[in-house]
Amino acid sequence: MKENGFCDEKRKFIRVNVPNIRVSFKLLDPRTWSSYHEKNITPVENISLGGVALKTANELTVKAPIGLDLRYDPEKESIRTFGRVAWIKKESGDKEYSLGISFSWWKREEDKKVIFDLIKKHQS
Repeated sequence: MKENGFCDEKRKFIRVNVPNIRVSFKLLDPRTWSSYHEKNITPVENISLGGVALKTANELTVKAPIGLDLRYDPEKESIRTFGRVAWIKKESGDKEYSLGISFSWWKREEDKKVIFDLIKKHQS
C-alpha cells in the first residue's frame, strides 16, 4: 500500500481483512433520510478507505443509502459513516448476498485515520 492508502492495481484503494471488525448497517429511507428500516450486525469481509464488503441475508438495491456503525474494538466507540450500496451479488447456492458499500460521508474526519491505521496494520 502506498503511504496515502491508494494502490496501483485496478482498485482505487487497498482492501484488507481485519479480524473481528463488525458492522451494523441501516438502510436509510430515501424519502425521509432520518428513518431506518432495518439493522443488521455482521462481520466485515474486507475494508478499504473507500468502502466495505460484507455478507447479508437481505437483498438491497444498488445506490441505496446506508448508515454504518463500524465496531473494531469492543472498548472503543464505533465509527459512524454513511455510504451507498455499490454492488450486490448472490452466487448460486449461497443463502446470503455479497454486498459492497462505498463510503460517502464520515461523522468525524479523524475516523478515516483510524481506518487507515487498521488497514496498514493488517496489510499482508
